[in-house]
Amino acid sequence: MFKEKTKEKIIVFLILTLIILFSASLGSNQIAKFLKYNPKYVGKPIFKNFYGPYLYFKFLFFKVSSKNPILNNIYLVNTAIFCLLSIPILLYMAKTCDNDLDTHGSARWATVLEWERAGLISPPGKFTDGVILGILKQNLFGKVRYIIENLKTHIALIAPSRAGKGTGVIIPTLLNWLGSVFVLDMKGENYQITAGYRKHVLKQTILKFKPYGLEDSISYNPLAEVRIGTPYEVKDATIIADILTDPGEGKKRDHWDMSATALFIGLILHVLYMRKKEGKIGTFGDIVDFLTSTDKTLEENFIELMEYKHLEDYSVWNEIYDNSQMKGINPGTHPVVARTAAEILNKDERERASVISTVMAKLSLFKDPIIRKNTSRADFRIKDLMDYKTPVSFYIVVEAEQMDTLSLLLRILVTQTIGILAPEMDFSSNKPVHKHRMLFLMDEFPAFGTIPLFEKALAYIAGYGMKALIIAQALNQIKKNYGDRNSVFDNCATTVFYSPTPLDTETPKQISEMLGDKTIKVKNKSYKAFQIGSSNISESNQARRLLTPEEVRNKVAGKWNIISVTGLYPRIGVKLEYFKEKYFASKTNEVYGIPKTDYLTDETFSDIKTTIDTTVKTTIDFMNEEEENELDERIREEFLENIESENIELDDIDEDYNIENNEVTEEEKEEMLDTLYIDEGLIDPEEDF
Repeated sequence: MFKEKTKEKIIVFLILTLIILFSASLGSNQIAKFLKYNPKYVGKPIFKNFYGPYLYFKFLFFKVSSKNPILNNIYLVNTAIFCLLSIPILLYMAKTCDNDLDTHGSARWATVLEWERAGLISPPGKFTDGVILGILKQNLFGKVRYIIENLKTHIALIAPSRAGKGTGVIIPTLLNWLGSVFVLDMKGENYQITAGYRKHVLKQTILKFKPYGLEDSISYNPLAEVRIGTPYEVKDATIIADILTDPGEGKKRDHWDMSATALFIGLILHVLYMRKKEGKIGTFGDIVDFLTSTDKTLEENFIELMEYKHLEDYSVWNEIYDNSQMKGINPGTHPVVARTAAEILNKDERERASVISTVMAKLSLFKDPIIRKNTSRADFRIKDLMDYKTPVSFYIVVEAEQMDTLSLLLRILVTQTIGILAPEMDFSSNKPVHKHRMLFLMDEFPAFGTIPLFEKALAYIAGYGMKALIIAQALNQIKKNYGDRNSVFDNCATTVFYSPTPLDTETPKQISEMLGDKTIKVKNKSYKAFQIGSSNISESNQARRLLTPEEVRNKVAGKWNIISVTGLYPRIGVKLEYFKEKYFASKTNEVYGIPKTDYLTDETFSDIKTTIDTTVKTTIDFMNEEEENELDERIREEFLENIESENIELDDIDEDYNIENNEVTEEEKEEMLDTLYIDEGLIDPEEDF
């Protein structure tokens, strides 16, 4: 700070010196002209008829100019010019002196130069990659400059409803951010306006997940992310189970919640292994079907679980579970599933009913046929969001009235996204962890409910190329979900505030406190009693908020916002309205339309083949010829269905399965592909199949 002030004073001194020399040079040339450039009096010019400032000072100090009215006028005019040019500099110096007061606080507004050095202000008339927060006033040349934050940190935006956060930050950012995006899209407006540009110009893959959508929505199956057959299968299942049984809003888990969690883990693993035998992926709908079976009692179903053969070759479990966990388990039955069934059967009948009732209450969402349909397939994998061949724009389209109902599913989605894309930090390489950066654009963030992992993850996900933009209507919403001592805002280096509502008293106080105190001079005038005209004037330094809570509410209303960045002084910006900006108006759906969603999947041919191979090899010895033919036909049909849904290209297919497991010839491949029917809505018409 001291060096900056010294540098400013040096610059001011140099400017004043140049003004003096400039004014003196004007005077010198006027004097030379008056004396008709007579070298006897004015000497030789520096170059053609131009004299330096020395002539002005020569006549000022060694000639009696006052005796000559013309020379006198020349000095008066040049003195006036000097004063006019110096006044702004002197005013600036006076202001600087006032700013130097810091005995009671040094808060102030940042200068354009300070923010420009930090990379927060774009070049005039240009846009750089990042999150658009606002605009600066036009400069002297009429050029508009934009406040664009692209730091490797997170952003919190506090703006009440209808304050302009969508038109000022969300939509402009989605039309400007070059990496992947994870967007909670209330009402689908952001998808409609920005998806076309991101698909056709930025060449991104567009995914739209609309849980209550009857059409044009990908399917998201949370259970597809459980890595069965690996040491992580219980951990992955536990993450889902914990979210399902979370009591919410700071409440502690009780006995029923913990028992329900244990049951969920067992049931998740059961349906995954059960469906894998069929070449499919288990779903929450399968768990609902198990618990609401109409042909068997629950007790009978749990008894069967203890003997159900999940795998024929179960040697993989010997590497995952120790001997004590495998002891007493029926060969081929999953040890966790079997012990879960035993645990529930050993409970008192009333306790068992209460636990199952708790589980069913958590699964009520998945009884809805629309939700069940849109969670029945894995049309994408979470790792695709940052590691697909192109950046991915992932829009989660939810109506406001659906948020309470869907908050459970959305919490699972967010938690899995962080857990999969940002595992334990690996410092062994300085290379980027993922192919693409990703922006978490969390509009109406408090509506998700409490996501414990998200609060913790804000401290480290930036290292994985993730940037969060958290949006809430008021600070109290965050405190309600995460408590007064939450770390959500502590991990957001940039904070943007729009004018709070009249009933929000907490946010203005927080903003005023965040901006800090400045030091001001206060004059006090006192009078002596019975002595007319006798008074004393004293000056003192006092602290004053940069903005009081009342000023925050009133002065920042309308088109202004307050932007604070860690390590810099804050600044007041102007809210942007994208539809008034030619740059953004040319990028909306009016130009590029509204695209259909793309479909991705991680169920590659090799995955399908492995599943089918395992199933056939473990059952073929027990079949007669008719059963073998029937199984062969079913395998072929399922294989073709999977290729059809995945749009697998010919080059991706290396071999097929047949009973003898011989490699298929190129002629057989061609014959197989000739029988396929490809849904035109699932492929890009510009690409070859």
